[in-house]
This record gives sequence, C-alpha cells and structure tokens, in this order.
Amino acid sequence: MSLKDITNGKNDIYRRAIERVKRVYKQDAIPWIIGYSGGKDSTATCTIVLNALSELKKEELTKKVYIISSDTLVETPLIINEIDSTLFKIESFGKKNRLPISTHKVQPQIDNTFWSNIIGRGYPSPNQTFRWCTDRMKIDPANQFVKDVVANNGEAIMVLGVRKGESNSRDRVLESHSVENSDLMKHSTLTNAFTFAPIIEFDVDDVWNLLLNYPCPWGGDNQKLFKLYSDSAASTECPLMIDQETKNTGSCGNSRFGCWVCTVVNEDKSLSGFIKSGVKWLRPLLEYRNWLYNIRDDRTLRMKKRVTGQIYFAPIKEKDGILIIPKKGDRERIEISIKTSIDNNKNKWNIFEKKNDAIKFIKDNKIDLGSYIDPRIICKIPEGYGQLGVGPFTFECRKEMLRRLLLLQKQIKEEYNINHELIKREELLTISKLWLEQGYWDDDVCKIYKDVFGEDLDFISDDIKLLNENERIVLKDLCIDNSVDYELIKKILFLEKNSYGLTRRENMQKDLAKLLNQDYIHI
Repeated sequence: MSLKDITNGKNDIYRRAIERVKRVYKQDAIPWIIGYSGGKDSTATCTIVLNALSELKKEELTKKVYIISSDTLVETPLIINEIDSTLFKIESFGKKNRLPISTHKVQPQIDNTFWSNIIGRGYPSPNQTFRWCTDRMKIDPANQFVKDVVANNGEAIMVLGVRKGESNSRDRVLESHSVENSDLMKHSTLTNAFTFAPIIEFDVDDVWNLLLNYPCPWGGDNQKLFKLYSDSAASTECPLMIDQETKNTGSCGNSRFGCWVCTVVNEDKSLSGFIKSGVKWLRPLLEYRNWLYNIRDDRTLRMKKRVTGQIYFAPIKEKDGILIIPKKGDRERIEISIKTSIDNNKNKWNIFEKKNDAIKFIKDNKIDLGSYIDPRIICKIPEGYGQLGVGPFTFECRKEMLRRLLLLQKQIKEEYNINHELIKREELLTISKLWLEQGYWDDDVCKIYKDVFGEDLDFISDDIKLLNENERIVLKDLCIDNSVDYELIKKILFLEKNSYGLTRRENMQKDLAKLLNQDYIHI
C-alpha cells in the first residue's frame, strides 16, 4: 500500500497531513525550505511533502522547494554519509518526476568551524552555559540560506519536522508563534520568513509507523534508519537549528545525530552506542572527544585572561571562613581557609582585599597570563570573593589538540582503512593564519602536519614570516629589557603588515586601539 491509497482508519493522520501540505503549497507563491537532519522526524516530513507534491498536477507545481541539511564538518561520520546519500537520492527522485525540488548542504564559514574556533582561537570546549558552537555552526549557516532565498523571493517558508508533545518548552514556542486561522507560524528571528510543520500532530509511533510500513518515495531504506536508532543509545536526533528559541528548547548535545566532538553533555551515548553495535573505528574518535571534555576545566591548559586581554575574577562561594571552588569535570572540590590561605590539598593561595593588589602581585612577579601557570589568586569582589578567571586554551594546548587530531585521522586510515577527513585543509590554513595574528610565528601548523604525515602542506608564503628566528630573539630581549610586552609587539607588527598599502586605515586604527586597551597590558 502506498500513501496515496491511504484514506481512512488509523491512517487518517497521514492522509490529513498530505492534504494539508497540498493545500498550503498551492495557497501562495512563497518558496519552501525543508530542514533535513537525517533523523526520523525530518525523514517523515520529507516523505509526506514529496508524496504530496507527487499527487499534484504538473501545472500546480509552481514554486521551488529547497531541501537543506546542516553539515557542521564535525558530524558523526555514519550520519553525514547517510545524509549525503539521501540528498543525492532525493535530487534524483525530483528530476525523474519533474518536481521543483533541489537539495543543498549548508556549512559554517571556514573561519567559524569547530576546529577554527577551538584550535585556532582557543575557545573552550562547548558546554551548557557556553554553547558557542550552535550559533556559529548550525543556526548562522541555515539562516544565511533562508536570507538568500528571502532576498531573491521576498519571503520564504521553513518546513520543519517538529511535533507537539516533544517537550513543554517546545510546545510553548510553537504556540507563541502560531498565526490565527493559518497553518503557518511566524519565524522568531527572520523577517519575512514563516514556518510550517506538516507532522505537528504526529506522535513518535505515528512517525515510525509511517517510516517502517510505507515505501520511501526516493527509495531510501528506513529499516537502515531504524537500525541507526537501535544501535545508538541516545534519545533524539539533532534537529536543523534555525533560531535561538529552537536552540533553547532542544539541545544537540543529548543526541545521537549530532557532532562527534560534542562536549555539551557528560557522556556521548551516540558514539558509545555505535561502538557497542560493532563500529569499532569510532572508538578513537570517542576517546578524543572524551579528552576534549576532560581538559576543559583544567586551569593549567587555559590562559588567565580572555581573548580580548581582559582580566576578570569569577565569583566563588564562601561559608564560615572557607572559600569553596566546586568540583568540575576532573577537577576536585577545593576548600581554602581565608585565615591561613591554605587549601585542603595543602596548596598556598594568594588572597587579596583589593583587585589592584592582585594586579600588582601579577606585575611584580612577572606572571605570564598566557601560559600554563596558575598563580592561585583570589580577591574580594562586589559579590564576595572571586578567583582569577580563565580564558582561551593556551597555545601549547592548542598545538597538542591539533597533533592528536591529525594522529587520529592517520590512525583510522591506517588501522581501519577509513578515509574520513576529520579536519579540512582550509581549516588548517585558517588556524595557521589565526595563530600568526596572535603572534605565534613558527609555522607550527606546517611543522605538526609534517611530523604526523611526513609531508609538507606548502600553503604559507614566505612573506608572512615578518622576522627570522634571530630577529625574534633580539626583539624579545629588547622587550624584556624595556618592560614591553613581546606578544603585543608581534601582534602590532602583524597588524601593520596586513594594513600595508591600504589607502584607508580606519579599521587598522580601531584594531590597534583594541590591542593597546587590553587589560593585561596595563598591569
């Protein structure tokens, strides 16, 4: 039985969904954008929509339908391979049946990928309170596609595989964006964009009944999809994110169909489930992911200043004369006596009454805030007491991240015969440029790559090397003799080189002002 033959009984919900899609499709000329994540709900949505379009007369197929999928470049390998295969089959199905559909993958800009941010800029591994990855890697690329369609057509409708009853917060969002007497909902952030949810009335049993008992229009294997769910231990797939409210009502991090490097959750049940089902080559990827998770709160691997150069003090608890730094990740709970400045591990802390005294201590002891050193500084702040805060990963830690990642890519190819690209060449180039901007001029990306693979990258031109090694030694000695920050001078030289020959230098002056106004420069 095909969906076209469904007319009554327990299958009425599918017939109603198809008729609803046909009605909404024909009521205007606004193009559709279907978000396809590779999971059960988006697959069910595509199934309903393509069956509905197939039932329309040729003269009724008047507007374009774009099917987009988000590739963060760190998707779980098994899933992204299935998504690529499905998009190809859907595209072929559309051409064969002369349907106005096309498929597209949206990706983050190369300078905003996971590796560009975490290795290039030193961003800490994402967690629930600092989930920087979702905006940069999912929401922004999808939104840009929608904006482009809106720019060309005036409006756009996002067709999403969302359902009522998934969560109370999701239901509240759906209700708040509903339009009276309309099947469409307002998009929460994009002007002239609407959303449409064909399977909004489905429950999870309806979804699986559809996928497992009726043929997939493009010839996909939904039994294989069901096995992916069975093999994985998590509870939901990572949907296509299109706005902040969607992001806040459902996390990619508890998902089976998300990023293999996801550190938003304590345990990656997705990779663990696939490994238990026999996909052994994912084990090294899980080990790397777990390492990223565990090092996030290791203060010896984090700078003691923000990426802007700002020095700050993070509030900590105080009770009965004891300062408490709670357990976090692999870091044990620390209790410090205000009276003795000694903690429960017999470490000495530097506790100050005023922030200026703490800053003076850093200056007098020439503490390098960009290094692994943790000076164990606490001072009074308006909220009570605060510990010297941490910023990006140290440069040495980022080099270790890159080395381990490249070794991982080499390992899965040599040991498991899996030729999966974990980091793109363009990302390596971006990381190299970011390191140069930050004053790291030793071509470390190229050196690490050659150490691992035994071959050159050859993408950095010699003119980027502003100073040779001897000149840098002289410059560093001069900076030390004159109490000038060496890293700052290197950043200024790089900024000047990039601005050389420009007739308008306003941006250069703004960037220079940012460098000179960094907190740590003035201690």
